[in-house]
Amino acid sequence: MHRISRSSSRYTNNPLGLLRSVVVISDWISFADQNDVMATQWSYKKQSIKTIRNASVIFIPVDFSRIIQDDLSYILLYGAGIYWTNFSITSPQTITIDHRFLTGLLLPENKWLDNHFNTEPFIFPPGNDFIASDHLLEFPFTSLGEQNDIMGEHKRAFGRGIILAQLVFPFKEPLLMLRKATEGYNEFDSPDSPMRVLLSEFDYKQRRNQIALEKSDIEYEVTIPGIQSIKADLLDFLPSKWSNEVYVNGLRREIAKIAKDFAFIGAPLILK
Repeated sequence: MHRISRSSSRYTNNPLGLLRSVVVISDWISFADQNDVMATQWSYKKQSIKTIRNASVIFIPVDFSRIIQDDLSYILLYGAGIYWTNFSITSPQTITIDHRFLTGLLLPENKWLDNHFNTEPFIFPPGNDFIASDHLLEFPFTSLGEQNDIMGEHKRAFGRGIILAQLVFPFKEPLLMLRKATEGYNEFDSPDSPMRVLLSEFDYKQRRNQIALEKSDIEYEVTIPGIQSIKADLLDFLPSKWSNEVYVNGLRREIAKIAKDFAFIGAPLILK
């Protein structure tokens, strides 16, 4: 795998490159059905947590695949993303921020569709549609693109207002973290970076609220509030094709492309 430069993305074919939307899960703990876990049951570097103020996911999908497991259907989005949490520890009482970068988001297909208020094949929102449910938001990049007529400009101004109010203001810090990571080389554009998939539930809830890694990364696997576990067991439960190096390297190339498109096209549009 080689590093993806700006010129390698599809800028000449599409001014937005591969970008389609930003997916935001505003309250990951509720989304993953973990509200029954008290804050004091989370830990961070061997310290108890007093309050989790925020646990959110921002994800830039490049594509998806459907996984069938024991007659249940799951959606695996792959792309570039971040899990970000803001919390307070008890001794000394301080506000702490931590995060983990992601290359995949796995959830039951019915949960994905229920939060989109639609049915397949509309896995991604068409055109300029904004998606908003209790916990999941989706913002189309097309709403920020150049428009050719007055009506289009009005739509863009309206879309810009929604994105400022619902995305930039509440999630500016993780957006800036994700932008910085996608501008660099190590997180999403390196053959040494493992696949990192956040899942809400899988296999009849045998796996819940977990980050599954392609290979072990001791620093990454440190406990983080809001996530039940981080394990290097991704290849243990995904379909056998994930053990194929050619297949996984193909996914990495697509993730590297979307990361660069977000860094040099998407983030400047959102954060300008």
